[in-house]
Amino acid sequence: MTEPEAAVAMVQAHGERKSILLIRRAEREGDSWSGHWSFPGGWRHASDRDPLCTAIRELEEECGVRLAREQMDRALTPTLARRKVGRYVLVAPFVFHVDEEFATVLNPGEAVEALWVPLSLLLDPARHALRPVPGRPPTLLFPGVVLNRVPLWGFTYRLITDWLELSPKRQPIELAGFEAAGLVLQFLLSQGLTEKQGWTDRPEGVKCASVTGVIPVDAVVTHFSQPGQYFTTMNCLEVRPEYVRVVGPAWEEYFIYAGEEPIA
Repeated sequence: MTEPEAAVAMVQAHGERKSILLIRRAEREGDSWSGHWSFPGGWRHASDRDPLCTAIRELEEECGVRLAREQMDRALTPTLARRKVGRYVLVAPFVFHVDEEFATVLNPGEAVEALWVPLSLLLDPARHALRPVPGRPPTLLFPGVVLNRVPLWGFTYRLITDWLELSPKRQPIELAGFEAAGLVLQFLLSQGLTEKQGWTDRPEGVKCASVTGVIPVDAVVTHFSQPGQYFTTMNCLEVRPEYVRVVGPAWEEYFIYAGEEPIA
């Protein structure tokens, strides 16, 4: 496996309530995670002897807190962070154990807010839903949880749901995404559309189907943004009058076209 290029510190407090530390990043032009909730962390420096050193250094630089290597509870599997622009980044996540929640001294150039989030909140399915996120069209929905009026979504959200074992446990995992796409197709048929073409395989593993009629965008968005329903089986739901795109938990894609499918 390629050596991780970045690392994050997942600091869990085991006090009166179990919680985990998140920061909301400063808004910066060209930063794919600008304004996002995230774990303290960042790029590995040449002087860092290993990714764990990166996580500890970044936590201190961003939050003003220095933890010891011995406080690292376990290293999670390195995970790809997808960016809006640019190549993907392999990130090493480390879970740290602390006895109590501690105060932070944020570096304003890196973060504008810190929050200890109760694990009970993150484990509550009613808090999770597919929803729009800042900077993206309102008909593009992502799974997430709202914290202080700002959605936690994307890479950090996926790390948390994997860590808390909220993700689908089926093997192969693509089955969960295919079933989710099937539910979207069933809903469209319940709205009066008719099936024109069943699921067919297209290049690069994409599956497509088609229906006759115009996709009722508002009805689809309202139905599939219900809390606690579909957040584990979709990484993204895009709804347009001419098609619906479902991105499954393994990042596989399913398209349901209204009318003719585009020629490959």
